[in-house]
Amino acid sequence: MDTHPEGYAIVLSTTNEEESQQAIINALLTAKLAACIQVMPITSYYHWHGEINHDQESLLIIKILHRHYQEVEQVILANHSYQVPQIVMLPIETGFHEYLQWIQSSSHS
Repeated sequence: MDTHPEGYAIVLSTTNEEESQQAIINALLTAKLAACIQVMPITSYYHWHGEINHDQESLLIIKILHRHYQEVEQVILANHSYQVPQIVMLPIETGFHEYLQWIQSSSHS
């Protein structure tokens, strides 16, 4: 169990455009704001402008240091094509010590 005071988190975001997805991934990894980004194909069902919609999207699962959230949010917003993109952070309460240390060592100070 790791209770490192730095704090670790996962940011979730979705996109349906390859160009936006790659721009977000490249910007976050280049700036060392994310240690790892996993991408999964998903189908999203949602309300938008009074209608129920669905889209094929990619879910980005972004591993970060908690304190980098604001910077991560700004990078996603700057590179995203959606009017209101999903950007949510889930704190990691505990995890395998060596994996959490890897997140720490892969991020800028």
